[in-house]
Amino acid sequence: MNFNHLLPRNELISKCVADKHYFLPTSHIEATLGYIAVRFRCKNCNRLATVFLSEEEYRINENIIKKFGEIK
Repeated sequence: MNFNHLLPRNELISKCVADKHYFLPTSHIEATLGYIAVRFRCKNCNRLATVFLSEEEYRINENIIKKFGEIK
């Protein structure tokens, strides 16, 4: 499952070894005041991106983030 819809446009238009980035959540999730920081890694080029989601956005996507998150 592709999580590109959760990332800002500037992360998506950056260069990738493949034609496009394919971001997947990592197991790194942090809570901050009012936001949840979720780290994503591109499956093609290993680029890391951190996205700050509101609590509501995170709760909507929580199950799929946990299901597809890379556990290392």
